[in-house]
Amino acid sequence: MKRTPYLMSFLLVPFIFIFTSFQKPGGISDLTEKILSYMEYYVEDVPEEKVFVHMDKNLYAAGDNVWFSVFLTAGSPDVPSPLSKVVYVDLLDNEGTLLQQKTVQIQEGHGYGDFKLDFYMREGIYHIHAYSHWLRGFGREAVFRFSIEILEPYNLKFQPSVEFQMAEAGNMVKYQAMVKALNRSLQPLKGETIIYEVLNRNRVLKSGSFQLDDEGAYNLDFSLLLSDLQQVTAIELTQKENEEYSISRKFLLPFPASMMDIQFLPEGGDLVSGFNNKVAIRAVYPDGTPIILSGSVNVDGQEVVFNTNESGLGSFSFTPQNGKLYRANIQIGESKLEIPLPQVKSTGVNLAVDNSKENLLNVLIQANAFNEISPSGEGLLVIHARGRIGHMQVINLANGVTGARINKNQLAPGINQVTVFEPEGTPLAERLVFIPQEKDLKLKLKIDEVNTRARGKNKWKLEIEGEGFEGGNYSVSVTDANEVPYSLTSNIISYLKIESELKGRIHQPKQFFSDKRDDEGIELIMLTHGWRRFNWESVLEGKIENKNFIEQGINITGTVSPKSEGKRGLTGGIINVFSKGKQEDFIAVEFGENGKFIIDDLDFQDTTLLTISANDRRHKELVNLELDPPLSKYEQWEGFNPEINAFEISPVLREYLKNVEKRKAATASYGEMEVVEIDEFVVQSEKFDPTQEEITRIYGKGDASLRPEDIGGFEGYVDIWQLLQGRFAGVRIIPSPMGGAPTIQIRGVGSIEAGGAPLVLLDNSPIDPSFAGSISPRELASVEVFKDAATLAVFGTQGANGAIALYTKRFAGIGEMGDGVFNLRFPGYSIARQFYMPRYDNESNPAPDYRSTLFWNPKIIWNGNQADIEFFNNDVVQKYKVVVQGIDKSGRLSYLEQEINP
Repeated sequence: MKRTPYLMSFLLVPFIFIFTSFQKPGGISDLTEKILSYMEYYVEDVPEEKVFVHMDKNLYAAGDNVWFSVFLTAGSPDVPSPLSKVVYVDLLDNEGTLLQQKTVQIQEGHGYGDFKLDFYMREGIYHIHAYSHWLRGFGREAVFRFSIEILEPYNLKFQPSVEFQMAEAGNMVKYQAMVKALNRSLQPLKGETIIYEVLNRNRVLKSGSFQLDDEGAYNLDFSLLLSDLQQVTAIELTQKENEEYSISRKFLLPFPASMMDIQFLPEGGDLVSGFNNKVAIRAVYPDGTPIILSGSVNVDGQEVVFNTNESGLGSFSFTPQNGKLYRANIQIGESKLEIPLPQVKSTGVNLAVDNSKENLLNVLIQANAFNEISPSGEGLLVIHARGRIGHMQVINLANGVTGARINKNQLAPGINQVTVFEPEGTPLAERLVFIPQEKDLKLKLKIDEVNTRARGKNKWKLEIEGEGFEGGNYSVSVTDANEVPYSLTSNIISYLKIESELKGRIHQPKQFFSDKRDDEGIELIMLTHGWRRFNWESVLEGKIENKNFIEQGINITGTVSPKSEGKRGLTGGIINVFSKGKQEDFIAVEFGENGKFIIDDLDFQDTTLLTISANDRRHKELVNLELDPPLSKYEQWEGFNPEINAFEISPVLREYLKNVEKRKAATASYGEMEVVEIDEFVVQSEKFDPTQEEITRIYGKGDASLRPEDIGGFEGYVDIWQLLQGRFAGVRIIPSPMGGAPTIQIRGVGSIEAGGAPLVLLDNSPIDPSFAGSISPRELASVEVFKDAATLAVFGTQGANGAIALYTKRFAGIGEMGDGVFNLRFPGYSIARQFYMPRYDNESNPAPDYRSTLFWNPKIIWNGNQADIEFFNNDVVQKYKVVVQGIDKSGRLSYLEQEINP
């Protein structure tokens, strides 16, 4: 698809421009025109997109469903994006390997989907990445990232805990790790051998093993270089059950005091003598963990005191004098240290911004010896939000002081950058300010009664309060609060308005946008975190660009080439495409002498059969055709950094895992809790006649068989291999993220080659498993698994590792249909499965119900300003966690998190 410039007039608003000497040549005039020109290009031709993903929870077990809702915004302020119509949501392991990918269709800035987790997924940290192709063109840091944990209740048999003692000695740090380990019954693990590794992201620093005593305890001593502790470091304890299975837990090592990062950050960038300077403090460890401290600065015999909050942030003000060096005396617990403040400058600009007024932003600009910087005494004040200029003003600092009063309704909601330039374009002072939404929309739950009876029904109302609400996209999750012991750290407001814009980790960002906005905490973030989304040097040098294009649908690219090997190349021609998506479409596209072509803006779901005919003006139909891989496919995320998290089983988590175990046992006994509602019908007896079946089984029936139609929601699986995961006892399938051959193992097959790949047949013909992966689950009629010696005998040595026979409906074909005509399969939008919720008022299900997600709706239907939340309890729920978040049509964000404990 050709890239189309988008004139986003809805992103452009008038700005106040106060200019006293616009007619003067050069200097301020040139700088003003340059900034206006580049900003206009930035907003109109390179509008930024952001993605936020709302998930039903962040803690899962193998075999669970992961439900998600996708919000895509564009421009400043963030509004539902009219640009990209495709967002990719990836599930990666902790090494950055792509496990699953969903291609989500975006309509009015919103879409949704789900992942079905493998029943055999290993316990650990996994990652969600979400992005549009256009968004990813702004760099890897623009991609939405979210970590989830997947747990395995079987691993309760190994429950270690570690307490650390630490002492610094020169360039070494001595640690003592006091290990205690319990089994499933909370009894000591006596005499067990434990393997340990001390590691960071890059390498293993120490390794070995030890044996637990009769109390299940051991004290492990080791030393590390200070240089090894500049990043997150952990000790990993492993209990090895056998050669194939082990259980591992990680525990983070405490950082030594010398690893603390304590920064003093003047408001405008520099300490300038003779003026009252505000100085912010940011105190964190290398992993971003905040440090709570107190301290003071001696200023002319008086102590100016300060402290940091729970986020490790604080501030104080004082008037520095030229030629003096100031030091901060810090106290952290029992530790004391002294840190110098930045050097005081005698020449420069001091910027002071007052954002405390509801409607006004007050800017005070003071300068020393400004005529040495600008002989005319002039400078330029610019306030903008990602290119959208809200205020521009020529200032005169010949007398050393000036200011501005700006109506906040002129500024875009969210982060704005305040910059003071000298006439040649060098920023002299700048800082960030946060402008709240002018008219908030508040979400509110109306609950007349809370029913905690097992399988009882709850019927609640959701209301949205505020002026001018005309609908939008909102998603809601209701979870068993005891089943989800971890809390999300971000929400749609904190991510889109702050986290996506700033450098560095922000501690518990959603706390600043809870029931009441924490303006003081947000102000400290503005003073201590740099802006990663905008760089003046790049702007003024004209380096703003995005090499990616905006996807408005499914795009297919490929190459036509001559069948003959002669020297005569292509002259170009026409490709005719027939696709069967939501409707049958005929499309014609041209290709040139290089044979390259693009079929853009297609709209179809699942893996779709395309019939393509190619005709070159010279070679006619005697051509070959090759498709490029889908745009977003990859095996390994480039530049991925594994995450190291501590994992210790708490009493709350222990109870959660016990319920997970019960849920898995119920699934094994009764199958997945999923019922499909059908109309009334009459059952009649009929003799089975194999001649009426559209399947010819040359090799007979297998030891186990399955019809995809018997699996609720089978159409929503990416391919047949994902569909078959966990469906057959003893058959393990690990799909390839690139659509290649999956890893398949059939246990219990007696052969000298046991453990190798089984034979795979498609409609009775042996095929490569990767070929079968291109077939849609919709076209699969039946699957047979052969693993006993008697049934495998028919295959001879080819069946030494077992066999899987796939039968399609009417033998779905793939390949060349004749000269210049091809049948090809290409993945379209992923099909979002419908969240299943039992209806116990109309049905009786004997299976135990231990669902942790009780209700999920990725797209709330509003009736005016109200919506219904109706769901049935599981068997054990006592309290609920409700999370609602979304965006209205004009871009106003809303978030509600509420725990209901009757």
